[in-house]
Amino acid sequence: MSKLDECQPQADQTPRWSKASGLLPCGLLKVLLVFLAVVVEPVAAFGTHVEWRLPPLVQKAALTLPNGDEADVYAPRIRSPSRIWLEDAFPVVVVLQGALVDKSQYRNLGRQLARRGFVVVIPNHFRAFPPLFPEPQLFSEVGVVSAVFDAMVAADSDPESPLYRIIDTDKMGAVGHSLGGLVALEASAAECSPAICTAPGGTYEPPLALKAVAVYGANLVDFDGTLTDLDTSRVPVALVQGALDGIATLEDAEATYLTLEPPQALITIEGANHYGMCRENNPLGATPDPVEPTLSQRKANFHIARWIGFWLRANLREDPWAEVWLYEIGGSFDGVVDVLAD
Repeated sequence: MSKLDECQPQADQTPRWSKASGLLPCGLLKVLLVFLAVVVEPVAAFGTHVEWRLPPLVQKAALTLPNGDEADVYAPRIRSPSRIWLEDAFPVVVVLQGALVDKSQYRNLGRQLARRGFVVVIPNHFRAFPPLFPEPQLFSEVGVVSAVFDAMVAADSDPESPLYRIIDTDKMGAVGHSLGGLVALEASAAECSPAICTAPGGTYEPPLALKAVAVYGANLVDFDGTLTDLDTSRVPVALVQGALDGIATLEDAEATYLTLEPPQALITIEGANHYGMCRENNPLGATPDPVEPTLSQRKANFHIARWIGFWLRANLREDPWAEVWLYEIGGSFDGVVDVLAD
């Protein structure tokens, strides 16, 4: 049940006053939030990339993780005088790459999520995958989630770090694309499948801070059509899906959605294919999607990042506006985005 649902009066009760407002009844608060969401986020209403509000500036840095992975970090740029007011302000988000896709392909995603109040870490993780790939290639695994978390805890406690004391290390989200999406799903369920886990002893336990997962172009249907039923009760999961994905199909995402425990969401992006999250369609070296997108790459990037941002903000920052978009409005007004959420 969302916080907005808590506003509904129970049997033999009068409507309650919202704790958030202190003054407004919950019914009026819902109306106000819907109005403000539309005013502050006019992009959905008018199908444009121009936002009326000025987002925080974003800083980018390079980081080497404890496991040796090179990573790009995107974070809100904080002026020194403001730092004291922003202690523990920004949850961590790890972005897990698709197979054979370089981290640079997720630059737009990293910047957009950072502008929405997250410290975003996008690693390149190399490992061999014999016999098909005997030499190390870009294949993520569940251990990357823990490596990113450990690195952010260290940065948050380092007075020399630009991230000193601004990271909320109690809250972490995982965003994954394609294979990286499967990695995020398995990490959330504390699974250690041989193909995506190299943890000693064949067991994996995610950080306790992992409290939200959003994946794009990923599902739990195997190549032979077998549907795996993971226990996702630990972490809210959103499946963000391109309607024209020719590699991980919408039908497989719909089947996966039915196996998830709530809170869960299926967010469909009309006109986007498997690489709608990336800077370019069919990145060099990755398996190409045979289906051409009808939504431009720029618009696909924008909508995917925006709705992943809503999911993360609703579950990591308890943002009532994000809940309005997910549970009350349920999609974009231009028809590009449709949301099914429980």
